[in-house]
Amino acid sequence: MAAAKDYDLVLFGATGFTGRLVADYLASAPKREGRSIHWAIAGRNEQKLEAISQQLDHVPVLVADALDPAQCKAIAERAHAICTTVGPYGKYGSALVAACADAGTHYCDLTGEVNWMRAMIDAHHARATETGARIVHACGFDSIPSDLGTWAAQQEHIRQRGHAAHSITAVYGPVKGGMSGGTASSAFLLADAMKDAAVRRLLRNPYALDPDPEAPHAPQPDNKQPGWNKALGRFVVPFFMADTNSPVVRRGHALAGHPWGEDFQYREVMGTPGNARGAIMAATITGGLLALSEAMKRPRLRDALKKRAPQPGQGPSEEQRAAGHWRVTFIADGVPFYIVEDPAGDPGYASTSKMLGESALCLAFDDLASPGGVLTPSVAMGEALVERLRRAGLRFHAM
Repeated sequence: MAAAKDYDLVLFGATGFTGRLVADYLASAPKREGRSIHWAIAGRNEQKLEAISQQLDHVPVLVADALDPAQCKAIAERAHAICTTVGPYGKYGSALVAACADAGTHYCDLTGEVNWMRAMIDAHHARATETGARIVHACGFDSIPSDLGTWAAQQEHIRQRGHAAHSITAVYGPVKGGMSGGTASSAFLLADAMKDAAVRRLLRNPYALDPDPEAPHAPQPDNKQPGWNKALGRFVVPFFMADTNSPVVRRGHALAGHPWGEDFQYREVMGTPGNARGAIMAATITGGLLALSEAMKRPRLRDALKKRAPQPGQGPSEEQRAAGHWRVTFIADGVPFYIVEDPAGDPGYASTSKMLGESALCLAFDDLASPGGVLTPSVAMGEALVERLRRAGLRFHAM
């Protein structure tokens, strides 16, 4: 670790709903890590940060506006790693990524904004490669279960079968969880961005996050229609997070040098029970997603949805978070093979605070062999992060 750094880790956004959950998780980390952790919380509202600091054993406070490049630079130069929950990232995140890439400071976030990730790759991958900064987007429910789960499933498939799977389908479900105001804000920002024809074209590209998204690639079977999965005996429907997760998985595979083959295929869906109730659920989910997509295109309907959505600072209660759970089943070459799950935490908040917190600690402390650059969780952290998440209560296991 560089001796000149004042902090092992800095958390931006501790005053937000998800940020506070991550702050609480990091505050409990020294006992789990078996070491002292020199960390700080950062943001623009000093009064709110000080109030949180008092509750977290007087963790240091750094005042900085995420929109101010000079202030972001000053903090990046003092930290070995930075994690941030300040979204929507397309609005608030770019200056911090630039500062970390330039300073050689490792970075992780929770974004699911593919168009913004593409912009960060184009702007900062080369510089981060030079400085050794690992810039790791999508370190929450977007997209660790998909990216790290696919990587772990393939490692197990190679160990058991002697070769990688040619295709993997990630089937999400059952899933139980809620939504916060920050997540809703990101969704509305993306809807606004979709007015741009270039953004729409990018998001239609299954390889939108690849090093060269316009290069020739193998066709990808992204699921847009409901259907039946014989291997699981379940109905499957389009999964609303697939348009983020799938490009992340494909970027990880490309950055790793296509170890599973140039024609590797990945897709993800959501599963419902294989009975009459499941059929009704599948039809309802599919219809609801279509209706929501259409509503988000119409300003009056979008404004009405925005008023009814959770507002910034709002989110599921502690009881609701504890009652949540999720599972992803990975079907390798048509056979159910691997599971990643958290049976005791809602995906977007209880689990996500573990995923981002452990990603940040992994970047800050673990001896990683990965290079610098704009990476995915599997490429940046791989087995080290799998083991951390297992200790945190997530399950990674073959069937």
